[in-house]
Amino acid sequence: MNTNTITRRRWFFAPSMNSPRALARACWIVPLMYGVYSLAQGADSNWDIRNYHLYNAFALLHGKMAIDLAPAGMQSYFNPLLDVPYYLMAMYLPAMLVGFMNGVLHGLNFVLLLCVCRRVLVDLPEQERYRTPFWLALAGCFTANFMSGVGNSMGDNTTSLFCLGALLIVMTVWSRLSEVSARVLLAIAIGGVVSGLGAGLKLTTIVYSVALSGGLLFAPISVIARLRVAFVFGVGVLLGLAATGGYWFLDLWRLYGNPVYPQYSTIFPSALTSSVGAVDTKWFPTSVWEALVFPFVFAINPHRVGQVELHQAIWAAAYVIFWWWVIAAFVGRRKGVPAPSLQSSARYVVAYVVIGYVVWMKAFSIQRYLVAIELCVPLFIYLLLMQVLAYRAARNVAAVLLVLSSIGVLVGGAHSWGHDPWAKRMFAADVPQLPTPQKTTVLLTAGDPPLGWLVPMFPDTVAFATIRSAFPEARPAYDNKIHDIVRTRGGPVYALIPGYWTDGRRDAAKDAAELADSGQALTDYGFLLDAGSCRILHAHIGRGVYPYQWCRVTSSR
Repeated sequence: MNTNTITRRRWFFAPSMNSPRALARACWIVPLMYGVYSLAQGADSNWDIRNYHLYNAFALLHGKMAIDLAPAGMQSYFNPLLDVPYYLMAMYLPAMLVGFMNGVLHGLNFVLLLCVCRRVLVDLPEQERYRTPFWLALAGCFTANFMSGVGNSMGDNTTSLFCLGALLIVMTVWSRLSEVSARVLLAIAIGGVVSGLGAGLKLTTIVYSVALSGGLLFAPISVIARLRVAFVFGVGVLLGLAATGGYWFLDLWRLYGNPVYPQYSTIFPSALTSSVGAVDTKWFPTSVWEALVFPFVFAINPHRVGQVELHQAIWAAAYVIFWWWVIAAFVGRRKGVPAPSLQSSARYVVAYVVIGYVVWMKAFSIQRYLVAIELCVPLFIYLLLMQVLAYRAARNVAAVLLVLSSIGVLVGGAHSWGHDPWAKRMFAADVPQLPTPQKTTVLLTAGDPPLGWLVPMFPDTVAFATIRSAFPEARPAYDNKIHDIVRTRGGPVYALIPGYWTDGRRDAAKDAAELADSGQALTDYGFLLDAGSCRILHAHIGRGVYPYQWCRVTSSR
């Protein structure tokens, strides 16, 4: 057997990855593999797409804000720009192609993360120069949050591209940050713009704009230079935020007097909303003591920080190693023993993860919002182990930790947010005939199961409004607004009520219970349900069946 044959077989069974060519191959093979993984998952049917992601894009493109009233609850007013590409693909392309393309898009996180690892790990020995960055980047993309979101429409794996892109841009000029140079400051500003673009598309991403900006304050340059680059980055963030979110803030201000309506209605009160802040506080640590051990809390009980079980120990491991490093550095300094110092670009990555985690815990404490820094946690672990252990021991410990963590995720740690078997079309629905859609009003009677995704299946001139408002304290002003819509349009009124499909057939008992419950809710809002007019219609996500009940309604006012 010749040498070339042996080399080819080694590449197939156990690739060393220690060459530029191997990394170049990985940069297109890994995203394609994530495209295939997305196909294996099935059609995306997560709760958010059934509530607002599809509706919001449809509403933006068809001017629905002017005629609808919160069909997707408070989420009806989130910036829809991120959802527009997915909506257009889902409506006009074959469903499996959409799933594959979305998976490939998310797989590009690997490419950016690999480039970041290469920028940070510049002092690796020759035999590890390409191999180590590859495995660390792959481990980052095998974390539970990222894997659970591959191919879906929730946006966390998409906006993480902006965070990693901004991190990479800053690192291209890291060694020259002390220079008062137009080229360096322009690169920092562009990094800020990229980060801000992501934040404008999904406001939860602003956490990582803060982390990227704050990390610049740890650069090994003068205090004045640190403040200068952090300021320039911050200006870039504001420009990017304005580019993707500014139009939406202005539109909400024009319509409701609140640029982030309905959030912060404590500051910008409205008769149509209850007095709410920005986030759901139930996920926050309940005490200082819980906050101090929070990575262990959500490693043991993932439901503490989210609705889906995302089992992984990588955050607990990173937390232990971080404090090991801090204590070792402190003890060494007290004893006068010189400790190895983090290479400056590595310091930035560590600061990015630490600041991002702390701000995340204070702002949201919702696990899936961790994606943008969780991707960097394997690199974070590797960098800090190199500070507290000898090189070979650090490498071996990191390898064991990351392999075990990745295996745990791959064999069941990353549960799905919801998928259905593939069909030719991503979304479809039986829609009743409406002789006068421009005069018709439809009342949605439930927020769970969500019904907002059905709105784009109807003519865009039909008005939709949700009863059982997301803002119950806003009644009766909210009720009056619905009746104003009905009177102004002057046409027929219908109720769209959830139906239930269990074990491949209609669940008549649940349908009847839902009908009775919705009838009572409609009565509370001043409407009468004509139960005899109700009929069952079917909607589909992929081959998943989502029936709904269609009923005539009259106003009792």
